[in-house]
Amino acid sequence: MEKSQNQITEQGYEVNDIKLLLEPNQRPKNMWQWAILSLQHVFAMFGSTVLVPLTINQIAGVEVMNISMALFCSGVGTLIYIVCTSAKVPMYLGSSFAYMGAIGSCYPLYGNAVFIAIMIVGVIYISVGVIVYYVGNTFLEKILPAIIVGPLIIIIGMSVAPSAINNSGLNPAQWNQSYSRWIGVGIAAFTFTVTALVAMKCKGFTKVIPVIIGVVSGYLLSVILHFALGTENHILDTSKINDPSVWQWYPSFKAFWNLNPKNIGPAVLAISPLAIIVIAEHIGDHISMGALTGKNFVKNPGMHRTLIADGVSIIFDGMVGGPPNTTYGENTSVVGMTKIASVWVTGLAAIFAIILSFIAPVNQLVQMMPGPVMGGISIIMFGLIATNGIRVLINNKVDYSNIRNVFITSIILVLGLGGAIFNFTIGSGTLSFSGTALAAFVGIFLNLVLPKKLNEGFWTLNWISAKISLAKNKKKNKTKKRKESKKSKPEDK
Repeated sequence: MEKSQNQITEQGYEVNDIKLLLEPNQRPKNMWQWAILSLQHVFAMFGSTVLVPLTINQIAGVEVMNISMALFCSGVGTLIYIVCTSAKVPMYLGSSFAYMGAIGSCYPLYGNAVFIAIMIVGVIYISVGVIVYYVGNTFLEKILPAIIVGPLIIIIGMSVAPSAINNSGLNPAQWNQSYSRWIGVGIAAFTFTVTALVAMKCKGFTKVIPVIIGVVSGYLLSVILHFALGTENHILDTSKINDPSVWQWYPSFKAFWNLNPKNIGPAVLAISPLAIIVIAEHIGDHISMGALTGKNFVKNPGMHRTLIADGVSIIFDGMVGGPPNTTYGENTSVVGMTKIASVWVTGLAAIFAIILSFIAPVNQLVQMMPGPVMGGISIIMFGLIATNGIRVLINNKVDYSNIRNVFITSIILVLGLGGAIFNFTIGSGTLSFSGTALAAFVGIFLNLVLPKKLNEGFWTLNWISAKISLAKNKKKNKTKKRKESKKSKPEDK
């Protein structure tokens, strides 16, 4: 049960003082319960994490990295994050979607230089973390108040919602399975219903593992339908397990130093600027996790440490030839749903991910899971993230009778959810701002320049006017001093 009292954080927004079943430093007492709670996080991140290398390979036209590498980097990256943050944040790291297009398009051109660029991304994270450490969180409070954070969290949840809808069969235009779309809708609805009922009606340990129960139930229903309706419908993609010769038994480690040095510069210019986008998402995810758990992670362990931790993990990803990691909203929503914020749980999930990266049969079975199962689960998880953004706005009593706040929220939501894209070329690469990143930058800019009260005028116009006035005064003073100097100077004879 949540307490009604709110606390104001150093970040400048309020979160509920939430009663957690397990605090970040607490470990489940029962080993089996601990393992099941951790597997729940593995299921939550698996679909998105393994999709990243598949998409990169498809764009590149060759195998840049395999699924096992994504799982391996996810697990090791999460453990690095836990160590660097002193095990204070129950965050899980998985493969980032933001870099897929750039890595896939650059690998055929620059080869292993893309992994040097990934390491530079990590260096950028660490640099920003160091700046935050010395400057403090006050500038974060100015650029990321509740009016920015709330809509951004909504976008983080809703921007991935189309994948949940498509997998669930609720968008006929995007349905590409061999079996009927209505079968997919039924599987997704069943998975959703089981998960919701477990979360709302069950008691004891069962109540805190609704995701894993929902996924297993949906999978079992899919197996039954696969054989009951006829295997020719291919509800289960059994090709994933038919040929062991194509199974991925270990991560695709790369010798990143085997490259042409001339390719490093173009690769870095094309990939590393994307760090700005994901850093904005990193901050938003930690604020979201703080709101879900009632913790102030901006202050403790500090945003500088979370950024540095993420940066170190990304450097590791580049060194072994894997995709860069980022904080995962799917796992954040699991924490919010179950009230289990134990770092011991996310840590064991990371160990499971590393083990799975070397166990091909398990990977193949998980990949065989029908899309509607993950679609039904994702509808809940992505929606939970978005509603948390609404909670931030409500807790902070954002005043929407002030048209300024309406403008800022409107532009953030429309740019973030409407598919706005801003491209420009740097060298031989293209830097693209879209979705959350573009919405964040525009929202921050408007929040800084729009007047907070009526008749105050734009902040930038006031600043420019002040500079012009100051320049005129300086010029006037110089002219005055020059005239006085001439008067006081004796005439030459």
